[in-house]
Amino acid sequence: MEGCGKRSVDNSKESEEEETGKAEINEEDFHLKILKDICCELLSNMLQELTKENTLEGLHQGHLNEQTCSCAFQNLLPLYSASVESFLVVLREADQTLAGNLEKRFPSLKV
Repeated sequence: MEGCGKRSVDNSKESEEEETGKAEINEEDFHLKILKDICCELLSNMLQELTKENTLEGLHQGHLNEQTCSCAFQNLLPLYSASVESFLVVLREADQTLAGNLEKRFPSLKV
């Protein structure tokens, strides 16, 4: 009898620990989502401010390439499509090939 009671207490402790762990994961996911949303908004604002000269410098230094732009677009679209489209206008002036590749990869963009 005592063994059964002890096992049920142990099981309830494990259950509480699992629930606490799940709550922590959900809270962490929530905080990560907030951080991602803030980063996306910041990035969209930065893309709108980039000039042809800034873009050329970013391309020259290797900070802007198809991989980084694609990653940014995947996270920004469709919520920040206006920012992405304005960046593509500037990018087209700096590198038509890269802009064309990105437009093919993201056909929802209307530039």
